[in-house]
Amino acid sequence: MKLDVSDALSHPGQEYRFSGTQAIADQEISGDRVRLDDCETEGVFMADEDGNIAVRGKLRTVAHARCANCLAEAQSEIENEFDEVFQRNGDPEDDEIFAYEGHEVSLDKLVMSYAVMALPIRFLCREDCPGFEYRDPDAEPSEPGIQFPFAGLRQLLDNNEEV
Repeated sequence: MKLDVSDALSHPGQEYRFSGTQAIADQEISGDRVRLDDCETEGVFMADEDGNIAVRGKLRTVAHARCANCLAEAQSEIENEFDEVFQRNGDPEDDEIFAYEGHEVSLDKLVMSYAVMALPIRFLCREDCPGFEYRDPDAEPSEPGIQFPFAGLRQLLDNNEEV
């Protein structure tokens, strides 16, 4: 999403409203893939005398990932407020600042950063998710094709106890 700041640069101190949607690429976070719906963004922006653009507002989206307890699909509604300054002719590669050139401010980096900051530490499919239930590794699978990945370790432990 890009903001045309031409009018704001001509009238420093005057606020301009904006709203729109922003797509966010899937994110890899702590080894887990998180998918985010298109992000709804709204707020205001204004220029200062130096040509810097102050942007404040809020964003809303839904994040999708695997449940931390049982690996089922889980989702979390995300809402976050932002208040940032885009520096005119700043270094666009600097991760510590938001920068812009010309008469357009791209909100891509801001929206992605604030959406990721608002993600929950753990996704849960439901609040009382019990996680995986313990299954006896020696029991027969209830469905064909199901394997018990730790059955070999259990067998080693049982063999060791006999000694």
